[in-house]
Amino acid sequence: MTPVFKLHKIIKRYGQREVLHIEEINIHGQKICAILGPNGSGKTTLMRIMGLLTRNDTGTVNILGEDIHWGKEQLLKLRRQMTMVTQTSFMFEGNVYDNVAYGLKIRRMPERGIRAAVEKSLELLGMSAFIAADARNLSGGERQKVAIARALAVEPRVLFLDEPTANIDPQSAVEIERHVRFINRELGTTIILVTHNLFQARRLADEVFFMWDGKMVERGSAKDIFEQPQDERTRSFLSGETVF
Repeated sequence: MTPVFKLHKIIKRYGQREVLHIEEINIHGQKICAILGPNGSGKTTLMRIMGLLTRNDTGTVNILGEDIHWGKEQLLKLRRQMTMVTQTSFMFEGNVYDNVAYGLKIRRMPERGIRAAVEKSLELLGMSAFIAADARNLSGGERQKVAIARALAVEPRVLFLDEPTANIDPQSAVEIERHVRFINRELGTTIILVTHNLFQARRLADEVFFMWDGKMVERGSAKDIFEQPQDERTRSFLSGETVF
């Protein structure tokens, strides 16, 4: 099976500072992959390159079977197959329906199809009762569920989650984790998760990548990484000795 992501000798610099130096990453589809590491380790930069939001300086990137040349048409086509939810998801002015329908309207889907997709996504996230609610008046947990519903409405092959439960109440976090599992297992969506929540990564991830100072220092199954980490830096991070 062709990997969904193939990155080879990726370097990213900001000015003279090298923030990312990745030798090789291959990620196969329909998995939940968690990217861990302390602040400044390059997690978000890596995710943005994978999401075609930040361009690498050197190296090769292959996404969804295509070598990336950063042309506008290719970027648009591939970006429409991926979507991202961050820890502080922005809500557009209007109600929940309008927010979830946004990406579909951009794609010029017929209104009947838009309504069906919005209702299906909100139902998956347990937010059907909020369809007419003002999106900006929702709680933090409710906003995140709407943001995930908005992402799912376009039926992405890849869903990026950047600290998706960092700023919400514990009960909403538990519910979102349950939805993430469903999205992966039942819809077959590949999920790339960046999180500081080690317990969350252990609960959700099939595969874990541990980063340090812009480099990928260890990777493996969640069980192997959490129970038998091989690198001293990984052990230090997981034991709490490393400050996030």
